Amino acid sequence: MSKHPFRQVIENHGGRDGLLKLLAPDVVLFAPMLTKPVVGAEAAVEVLALAAQVANPIEYTLEVSDGEQTILIWQGKANGFRLEAATILIDRPDGLIREIRVLMRPWPVVTLFRNAMHDRLAASIPADFWELQPKPASTNEPRQFTTIGLRDLESAPDVVLHSPMLAKSVTGKAEVEESVRIAHQVQSPSSYTTIIATTKFVFELFDCDADGYPMEGIWLRKLDEQGRVKDLTVMLRPYPAVTVLRNHAKELAKDSVLSDSTYWELPEAA
Repeated sequence: MSKHPFRQVIENHGGRDGLLKLLAPDVVLFAPMLTKPVVGAEAAVEVLALAAQVANPIEYTLEVSDGEQTILIWQGKANGFRLEAATILIDRPDGLIREIRVLMRPWPVVTLFRNAMHDRLAASIPADFWELQPKPASTNEPRQFTTIGLRDLESAPDVVLHSPMLAKSVTGKAEVEESVRIAHQVQSPSSYTTIIATTKFVFELFDCDADGYPMEGIWLRKLDEQGRVKDLTVMLRPYPAVTVLRNHAKELAKDSVLSDSTYWELPEAA
């Protein structure tokens, strides 16, 4: 599969001008650190070009498309610590990008990334874009879920979880299940919007909330030869809502396998 032009521009350090050529004039960017979308090519490219600088060096590790959207999985750095992210691109029929969504992990490194972006963009992006928005109005109607679903996949005994909240990975079936259980005490059930599956991995895009604050996320499950999940990576946005999830989960984890502070805080040096 040929590389998406967006990926090529980033890999070739095409910068602001290279990115601007790819964007529709009314492109909408859902950035990982912002709770409101950035609309318009000029505004979006300012954020994208800066993000590429802050997270440099960027290395793409996986690219997949379902014909309607392209998902790019990549790694970068923030203050020397490894940052993992997913960029989701939706193109118009003419090839220009009309929507971009970026999700990241882990929370302590995303914090470093967010702060670096805020230092440079606070003058041009209003303060409320960086803050939690009011919770959606509550209704008595049951939550609406999409009809997309996937049967539960068995986990391998040595499965590894790369959480959006934790500073380090969790290993082992029982430990991973407990970590997911704690997160789901705060995070609502998910409504899946896209599932892309092969014999080697499964992508699941979903919407959910943390204590009523909307989030969107991606599960990337890598499978072993028996079709069991051997590696699970979860990424979320936006950062303020993920912070709510992280802080509540940390309180719930005090008497669990996640009680060790090294799961929640970065070491002093990368």
